Amino acid sequence: MLKSPKILLLTGSYGNGHLEVTRALVAELNKRGITDIVVSDLFYEAHPILTNVTKQLYLKSFTKGQSIYGFLYYNSDARLTDFRIDRIIDRYGYVRINQLMNTYSFDAVINTFPMQALPIYKQKNKQNIPFVNVLTDFCLHSRWLSNEIDHFFVACDSLKDELVASEISPEKITVSGIPIKERFYQLGMGEADTLQNENQTKHLVVSAGAFGVLKKLPNLIEELSFQKDLTITVVCGQNKELYELLTEQFKSKPFITILSYVEDMANLMKQADIMVTKPGGISLSEAIALQTPLILTPAVPGQELDNAKLFEKEGMAIMTQQESEIVPAVLHLLKNPTAVSELKQNMKKHFYPYAAAVIIDNVLTTIEKSTSSKENDNEKEFISYR
Repeated sequence: MLKSPKILLLTGSYGNGHLEVTRALVAELNKRGITDIVVSDLFYEAHPILTNVTKQLYLKSFTKGQSIYGFLYYNSDARLTDFRIDRIIDRYGYVRINQLMNTYSFDAVINTFPMQALPIYKQKNKQNIPFVNVLTDFCLHSRWLSNEIDHFFVACDSLKDELVASEISPEKITVSGIPIKERFYQLGMGEADTLQNENQTKHLVVSAGAFGVLKKLPNLIEELSFQKDLTITVVCGQNKELYELLTEQFKSKPFITILSYVEDMANLMKQADIMVTKPGGISLSEAIALQTPLILTPAVPGQELDNAKLFEKEGMAIMTQQESEIVPAVLHLLKNPTAVSELKQNMKKHFYPYAAAVIIDNVLTTIEKSTSSKENDNEKEFISYR
């Protein structure tokens, strides 16, 4: 029987997506009794001051300087340009990976953050353990790409096609979906809801996010508050200022609920007839699992804009360009059950359940094959020596 493997999980704290994927993978490993795991927020550990500064710039890019973030995102794509700043960042990451690999004896490395530090390390050190990338969006950025990576786990078929077009072998790519909390799969794959009568009260969930993406959110809710048979729940996350503002403004309207952090987001989304949210990879994956009809807020140029474009193209969401388009989009779905049904059906076509389990199964199988191969080689060397 093979010993329990030691796993290195690389992540990043720019936004919440990479961390959520990492948590889902850790939970899946723990389910299998695997607890010998090192989780590394690579760039923070390598250079905490620089990382804190760039993280603040990243967060501000959602409300200010969106064009700057878009410029940095698209100009760091090696398929489009040679961007020198990323080389400096990767150098810090390489140093930290080197420290970790010299400190521990890992059986596999799972990466959830777009970077070239990992393949650079493997190229220089010729490690024989599997190095895998788990992509956390529905679109491709070249910082995920390298033939040094042994396997890629992606969200959808179109992303696999992009990787193949970038000269990654199809055998090295698995369409797994993006790992999310198991609760979403449990609710999404449960018994189908009974069809609602068109006159029944509908439930709208608005995920405002922690970064204040919707600048005119109070006006948006006020406008929708005049709709009959509509209850509204607004999730403010960690944005305490927004939570207090909305709570005070709508305290006299019992059909409007303002929440801060929600522990069981899966249950809330399952109850939603429509959801307004930004097009982050995790939020979109959660909605797919539950087939929650989506209206996407105006996206920041970069991965979220590319995610939104894909979801609109595949008929899985309504994409808005300006905040003024959100209320008309909500009213359209409220009045058109056929449009809602089409969104759900298209989501179902792109649903890959239990992504974390698929990924961990693959990684553990690869580890087992690698270990068996090493044992066979050692045995052959021993016999030859005798």
